[in-house]
Amino acid sequence: MRILLLVACFVFSLFGAQLTYSGSSTIGQTFFPVLAKQFEQKSSHRFSSIENPGSGRGVAALIAGQTDIAGISSPVSSAMREANLRFFIVGYDAIAVITHGSNPVKSLTMKQLADIFSGVITNWKEVGGKDMEIDVVVEILADKRATQIVFTEIVFHTKTLVGTYAPAITEIDMPAQMAEYVAKTPGAIAPVSMVFAKNQAGLSFVAVDGSEPTNEAIANGTYPISRPLVLLTKENPPLHVKEFLQYVYTKEAQTEINKSFVAAREGE
Repeated sequence: MRILLLVACFVFSLFGAQLTYSGSSTIGQTFFPVLAKQFEQKSSHRFSSIENPGSGRGVAALIAGQTDIAGISSPVSSAMREANLRFFIVGYDAIAVITHGSNPVKSLTMKQLADIFSGVITNWKEVGGKDMEIDVVVEILADKRATQIVFTEIVFHTKTLVGTYAPAITEIDMPAQMAEYVAKTPGAIAPVSMVFAKNQAGLSFVAVDGSEPTNEAIANGTYPISRPLVLLTKENPPLHVKEFLQYVYTKEAQTEINKSFVAAREGE
């Protein structure tokens, strides 16, 4: 009986392995659950957990051996390369600058963005808007989430979050909640992944340096606040992880990614 049980466990590990994901919510709350379900239907493998603690914590979990796949919504850092991680760019995203739909300010320069988010500019009338206090909205800075880090790097040319932004800011945990808040708050402005804002009513998208966050502008690099969407694994992942990564680049999977972002390629 013991031998039969061991054989059964061995067979399950070969033909019914479980996978785990941890990392970016931009990935983990959008296309990833759909791809995981599609992959499960096409193979005997399934995802036992999809967690969204943020890019940094996902990578830490991967290095610690606590997850099979990590997701980041930012460029691959030198530290990740030095950790001998394998990375796979699966798509591209824009960080949209959103305001309340009634806000007449439809375009800002990168310098104006920096001045607004750092607290140098505090009233919308200073950039051609109404006489109304600006409510700067960001993700919780202490969490060091990828969206906020990428936005900070591009706008301020630094990775330092705390101390870079205005003294009085509104910090909100998740990007979808940020979009909801801005849609209800006339003076608010926030940087949010395009996917969390595009279906939220009551928002206006601000052009940055004259470029709007359209798929075409993201693909050709015209929109200045863009970033890659990346999956990472250990250097020699098990076969079932390799099979999932191969699936991610199929036409079916890339088409799914392209519904919300700009896919890395059309697939095979």
